[in-house]
Amino acid sequence: MRGQSEVMREVTTEQFARALNKLGPLPPNAPHGVLDIGSNSVRLVGFSGSARTPLPIYNERAFVRLGESVSATGRIDSDYYDLALDTFRRFRQIADQLGIVNLAAFATAAVRDAENREQFLADAKEVLGHEIRVLSGEEEAYLSADGVMLGIPGAQGVVADLGGGSLELAYVSDNKTEQWASLPLGVLALQQASGGKIKKMDKIIHQALADLPWLELARDKPIYVVGGTWRALAKLHMEYSGYGLEVLHQYDVRPKEIAAFFKFMAKDGRRAQRIISHASGNRREALPAASLILQTLIEVVKPSRLIVSANAVREGVLYQELKTKYRALDPLLMACEEMAARMCKAEPYSHELARWTRQLYRHAEPKNFSRDQIDRLRQAGCLISDLAWASHPSFRAAAVSNTVLTAPFTGITHAERVFLARALSYRHELRSDAVNYGSLNLSEIDDRIARALGLSLRLAHSLSASLPGVLPKTKLKVGKNKLKLNISHELGDLIAPIIEKRLAVLAETLGLEPKVKLRGA
Repeated sequence: MRGQSEVMREVTTEQFARALNKLGPLPPNAPHGVLDIGSNSVRLVGFSGSARTPLPIYNERAFVRLGESVSATGRIDSDYYDLALDTFRRFRQIADQLGIVNLAAFATAAVRDAENREQFLADAKEVLGHEIRVLSGEEEAYLSADGVMLGIPGAQGVVADLGGGSLELAYVSDNKTEQWASLPLGVLALQQASGGKIKKMDKIIHQALADLPWLELARDKPIYVVGGTWRALAKLHMEYSGYGLEVLHQYDVRPKEIAAFFKFMAKDGRRAQRIISHASGNRREALPAASLILQTLIEVVKPSRLIVSANAVREGVLYQELKTKYRALDPLLMACEEMAARMCKAEPYSHELARWTRQLYRHAEPKNFSRDQIDRLRQAGCLISDLAWASHPSFRAAAVSNTVLTAPFTGITHAERVFLARALSYRHELRSDAVNYGSLNLSEIDDRIARALGLSLRLAHSLSASLPGVLPKTKLKVGKNKLKLNISHELGDLIAPIIEKRLAVLAETLGLEPKVKLRGA
């Protein structure tokens, strides 16, 4: 299994920390707000952290359905108009409460196509106190692609962003958008144009996609699925398949699995009805059109996979603020660095730990991961090894596992999440080893490699209490047959049965013979 980590330039944690130090805080280094005025909903997101790894600290959506009005009359009519302005008043109050000064407000297809857009924009600006940028179809496609590349480094394939008024498509490769199109195939626009008739919808979709010969570039490459209705569809598929995680970002599905799901839902049996009832009312109405668009896109593109992206235009706005040198920073390691600063006892210890364990996987032969992947995950694990220090000892393994499995990380596949969660659980004393991640369960070989990382972190904790200054005076050496722990003479009093026991367990996991050596005696 190849992860996006393999296409990124390797950055060791110490080099990474120095780079952040040298470059300084990334914009925005204060709360940054994005207001997305879409055809179906209006959403306010407040971001903290950095533009490379934005952390949502507030996220609210209001269904205003401007596209419904524009599709029916060509205008944003009174009820929709008033609801939008009331929503803007609330969101301005929230933005002020959060301390957001820089609010990036933009509008997409519904406002772009409305006959009375100028009056609407003037009234909206007066309420919000901010200019609203009306995105062209090209800008919307580019920003959506940028949002995907922010969260999935090395993305290569078609980005498909389904909204209420339009469908944006972009072909991305080598961190660039090479082709784009904006089609009037949003779920609200399509329902209006077809009168809700499935056969007419199907004809409209096929005609629109037939005008894009460049879609063939994406054959046997992923389609990156973006948009609230498609995310709702993916969530239903997770329930249908009994998937082991609930994180939508980078949910990865094969086309034939989606085809089987559509066939199951079309039968409209009791289980299908129960599953679909779990979608929100607003999304449920749009699911037939959204499913048909996706089904046709799969038929035309013939992709290798469908990968859900939680990032879209909003995150693309942040991505555009970044210079190339910032974009090159590994988003997972950067997120772990920031998490360590906020939640771990001593951030400098994390970098000592990464250096101390760098030989750990010298002989590792993972089954479903590459060597580069597991070494990158080792670095990430070292950065947040002490994440659960404030939890009750009996529940630290569960606490750290849950955090890793649900954290708003980007640049990490679901399989990599499970590996990292298992490794950090082994850092503590697991009360139960019976967690079932379904299709994401690690192979016996890969779980042993994850366990070796956790046990090495546990040994390091017994030497250092997870505080800096001690590990540099010791060395963990992985030889051909032996695992040696060298300890400087001045720390000789640290050698005790607990150290010998934990070294022995780690050595056994690695298939080596343990040896403790006192240096300078």
